[in-house]
Amino acid sequence: MMMQLERIAASWLRTRRAMSRNAQDLAKHRRRLWADLQPALARTPALAPFAGAPLEAFPVTPVHSMRQDYGAWNSLSLSDEALRRLADAAEMEPQTAGLSAGWSTGSSGATRGLFVATAAERADYIGQSLARLLPFSALLRSQRLALHLRASNALYSDAARRRLRFAHFPIELAVCDSAKALQDYAPTILIAPPSRLIGLACLGATLPTLRHLFFGSEPMSSGERDLVTAHFGIRPRSIWQATEGFLGAECAAGRLHLNDHALEIEPEPVTGTRGFRPVITDLRRHSQPIVRIIGDDYVEWGEQNCPCGFAGRVVRPVEGRVQDIWRFGGNCITPPQVIAAVESVLTPQHQWQASADRHGISLAVGSLCPSDRAAQAATVLERLVGRKPVVRHDLPDWHGPKRRKVVWRDG
Repeated sequence: MMMQLERIAASWLRTRRAMSRNAQDLAKHRRRLWADLQPALARTPALAPFAGAPLEAFPVTPVHSMRQDYGAWNSLSLSDEALRRLADAAEMEPQTAGLSAGWSTGSSGATRGLFVATAAERADYIGQSLARLLPFSALLRSQRLALHLRASNALYSDAARRRLRFAHFPIELAVCDSAKALQDYAPTILIAPPSRLIGLACLGATLPTLRHLFFGSEPMSSGERDLVTAHFGIRPRSIWQATEGFLGAECAAGRLHLNDHALEIEPEPVTGTRGFRPVITDLRRHSQPIVRIIGDDYVEWGEQNCPCGFAGRVVRPVEGRVQDIWRFGGNCITPPQVIAAVESVLTPQHQWQASADRHGISLAVGSLCPSDRAAQAATVLERLVGRKPVVRHDLPDWHGPKRRKVVWRDG
């Protein structure tokens, strides 16, 4: 156990040093990590033919292709079947020693991702997370971390120590049950999907001990952030986490920085938009190498100059998926554009989902949304898209796994 604690401390120090480097030194640091990764790549069936070559020589692989055979994407000679059994077992009882595996939450209708980590990699993940998310002064005090996830995993529970307690809150819990459990636990750190934070705020949950608030897993609009901030008195900060890696975190100055100290993220431009999708290489994962995996998130660059001092590139918080960009001929409407239009009228308390296909668009709202507000939102959406939406008042309460406000349907 002490060895794991020492690993976490070493990772924290390593990350903090990296966060003080300039962009050029971060690039040199990444080149050293890439060289260190080569032996693991040589043991990974899907990547072995390219081991020793420059990163650019490796193929770009869609996420769904990797997920078809995890046996080809690990350096431990484990079969796809064995890894899936390990991840299934972790759903019942998180592994606390040695190798661990788990399933991601997954988007609606999508195949869930499987992740594998050794004890050393879990310690590295925790050390990086603590360094990126919390100030040093926070580590000198006792903290109670509450994490809302579909299932717990050793990746997170390894963080539990005398000074840092950890509690898992299943997202399947009803909001009222979650609020009561949270109030009993009295967290100082809360990490949850935006839909859960909004639900807690609307319910009036009181968490007077809370000092640090983070969201991930789903997009969160600025209006929703304002609602949560007004209720808890703390502005929630974004964590960009995917099965393929810990991609970025928002600093205390409010900028979402890519984790350029540990990952090589190449921007793949999205045609017809100002944004990109990330091509991800995690330079610190050796048991399950992630090399040039292209993600589904639609991302836009943010203002690069940041007073926090970290030279990691800045992006705007993720607000949707590439597959949900609306395409009418040569005209592209991105999820951030749709969200900005609809939420210029609807408040965060109003549930909504806008969907489109090549035939037209529709705006579905919850039963509590006034008809005149829905009609006004539809008018704004029509101005943006140039097509009149069909308005429906039949949007059911969202029960997960991930909220999608903007949807494109093929066909």
